[in-house]
Amino acid sequence: MKNKEKFAKEIVEIACDRGDVAVSKAIGEPVYCNEINCRDCLLNNNGCSNALRRWAESEYTEKPVISKKDKAFLDCLVEVFKYMARDKINALYAYGKEPYKSNNGDCWSGNNGRYCALSCYVNVAFPMIKWEDDKPWLIDDLKKLEVVEEYEIN
Repeated sequence: MKNKEKFAKEIVEIACDRGDVAVSKAIGEPVYCNEINCRDCLLNNNGCSNALRRWAESEYTEKPVISKKDKAFLDCLVEVFKYMARDKINALYAYGKEPYKSNNGDCWSGNNGRYCALSCYVNVAFPMIKWEDDKPWLIDDLKKLEVVEEYEIN
């Protein structure tokens, strides 16, 4: 499903009010352009109308959420840890410095700092963190996700 299909009602509502469509970075949804700052809009990159078309034609992706349990864990995590990532066998790690995928292609490395194999010590889920991710997750970004009671099982 494309963004224009997912948000057709919202886009039409804004257009019928003769407003310009913006897309909030915070919620990933269409909003009235005059209600947000340009820096907070996904379309703010030298040509809003072209960016709107590209966004509307792109595939809709669900915004990740975090469970209360995982959020509580992050709130207790020592501040030295700044990143989280999974290795190829699905083990979850926290890192003090930004890691990168190793040359052998089965783990994150190059940290030269503190790291911890979380999945060995605590029962947390973090299903949004995947080995296939191009970059590790910033813990600060995880803390900003919408909190839900539990994750939906698909």
